[in-house]
Amino acid sequence: MALTANRDIEHFIDQELRSLKVKAATHIYKGAFVGIDRATGYVRMLVAGDLFAGIAYEECDNTAGANGDKSCRVYTQGDFQLALSGAAQADIGKPVFAGSEETLTFAGGAMGSYAGRCVDVPASGKVILRLEPLWLAQDVRTVSAPLSSITSAATTNPVLITQRAIVVLSAQVVFNTKPDAGALDVGTGNSNPTEIVTGFSLAGLTNNAPASLTIVNAVVAANVRIWARVGQATSTPGVGGLLTMRYVELP
Repeated sequence: MALTANRDIEHFIDQELRSLKVKAATHIYKGAFVGIDRATGYVRMLVAGDLFAGIAYEECDNTAGANGDKSCRVYTQGDFQLALSGAAQADIGKPVFAGSEETLTFAGGAMGSYAGRCVDVPASGKVILRLEPLWLAQDVRTVSAPLSSITSAATTNPVLITQRAIVVLSAQVVFNTKPDAGALDVGTGNSNPTEIVTGFSLAGLTNNAPASLTIVNAVVAANVRIWARVGQATSTPGVGGLLTMRYVELP
């Protein structure tokens, strides 16, 4: 429908602070690392594996509220001096991960939440962290890989070769005709690839309906190959299988 009158559009000029809706029964303290709970989309004090949202600008007590009853302003840009155990001058430029609401590490680990880059080490055990929340990333990439399913054995399907370390943001699977049995695993080992997704039951799919996968390890190293293993079907193999992953490359 064509406009017939002027309209006002809300314009957000300051990109440093964002107001994010808080999860139910949650208390966020000022200065805490804030994570987006992947299951609900609401923020909380970061739990390893959350999507890193930023650093809390203020305290927000939503312990008596439901999802979204209160919002918390969060720093999503800027450089911050923070403690990081063992940080040394040679660590400048490395990716930094949040392991909890107050802990940083250089190791992504199984459930690491990418927070940004180390741009300086002012003293031993301290870093200047430049925030780079992935939920605001502009260069999100997508890869899709066909999946084969047979009744005689499991199949191993190539997905991607990483050129840099990546963080997997989300993954989905779909079959035109679902297999009657078998699980989907995704990871870096071609014989038992379970590092990214493990044990997703393909028999529970609905034909032609994409299903979201639970990411157990979002961080994948550079120069490795990612595989998808489709478990053996019993009598009805899957037809038209497709795995799709969204990811970003780390600097």
